[in-house]
Amino acid sequence: MAGEAGASPIEGQRAADRLAQLFGDGARITTYLGQATVEVPTEHLAKAALELHSHSDCLYEMPVTMTCVDWPEREPRFDVIYVLRSLVHNDLARLQVLADEGTELPSLSSLYPGLEWHERECYDLFGIHFSDHPDLTRILLPDDWEGHPLRKDYVSFGEPVAFTHNIEWALSPQDRPEYMPGAVRGSVERP
Repeated sequence: MAGEAGASPIEGQRAADRLAQLFGDGARITTYLGQATVEVPTEHLAKAALELHSHSDCLYEMPVTMTCVDWPEREPRFDVIYVLRSLVHNDLARLQVLADEGTELPSLSSLYPGLEWHERECYDLFGIHFSDHPDLTRILLPDDWEGHPLRKDYVSFGEPVAFTHNIEWALSPQDRPEYMPGAVRGSVERP
């Protein structure tokens, strides 16, 4: 552990200790590669974030990022992960909640204004809804787009991307570049 002589400190241990004290068994703490992650139930997300932001032992006042991981074969399906930085204590906290397709998470954008766009991106690409978000609209895709393309079960329309190894089937003959390396690639050899 962090207090043992010669042991490396665990990044995020300060946040893990505080949330374990606050929620008891409601906070599940895992450590991997010297980094602690605290998983809290969805209903405790706002309280956990406020505690990490405001408690003097924590002061994780700067949002670094927020993302989502899709596990379609698992219930609940999504891991929503927040990474917060304490400049005072020079530490990173990883806060995680599990969500399903119908789960609505509380928006943390009023506490961490920098997360407003991250939450919109998570909504746009994964379909996660955030209550009390000031502008929960698509941010990367057109408003009329159907589906959420970073879900692992999203079916793409399959537009081929042309590379030199697949140019024959990816592009029609009239769309192929005039000069291609190799005798079989192009219709015209480079002079």
